[in-house]
Amino acid sequence: MMEPALLSPLADQFARRAERVLLPQPLTEAEDQHRFGDHVIAGHPVEPSFLASARPAAVLYPVVAREGELRVLLTERASHLKTHAGQVAFPGGRVEAGESVLDAALRESEEEIGLARHAVRPLGFLPPYFSGTGFRVQPVVALVDPEAVFSPDPDEVARVFEVPLDHAMDLARYRQSTIFWKGRERIFYVLDHEAAYIWGVTAGILRSFAERY
Repeated sequence: MMEPALLSPLADQFARRAERVLLPQPLTEAEDQHRFGDHVIAGHPVEPSFLASARPAAVLYPVVAREGELRVLLTERASHLKTHAGQVAFPGGRVEAGESVLDAALRESEEEIGLARHAVRPLGFLPPYFSGTGFRVQPVVALVDPEAVFSPDPDEVARVFEVPLDHAMDLARYRQSTIFWKGRERIFYVLDHEAAYIWGVTAGILRSFAERY
């Protein structure tokens, strides 16, 4: 893991504040009371069967201090994928049997964009985000070494790009949009940015951190 002593003053300030507002450990299903996710945004009633069948996944919310500012690292999924093709996403994926959510987030990040584990300093956890596609997504907020080199897997990732953290933390920049999917109107967040159309689960997780930070 990235050594704390290597942090810049800007990254250190962020780390101290983030560690105060983030969870030190992921919530268990019994502890998870808020159930933050697509259904909460849309105002739909909680469906016990949906929550019980949600598949575990983990994503890394990577923040890097670069050129005098903090930036969020995001990916654009490859256009040929069967699901969520071309969408903006955090690096991450399913949690394998016997694997912790932290290990899953780090493993997936290494597989998808070549982010080495030693270049990552985990800071804490956000509450899990329940996606409309049936996943219980556990975000792990972390600092990334600005010297880290990325090598995206073309089978999964079209590109890695950055968005200023200040932009993602500005609640006024988020708007809601709707889509009719599987017989129901779905409401989701959108974070407008010139680099990409950021929406759905990714925008929801970004806003989740902004609400706490």
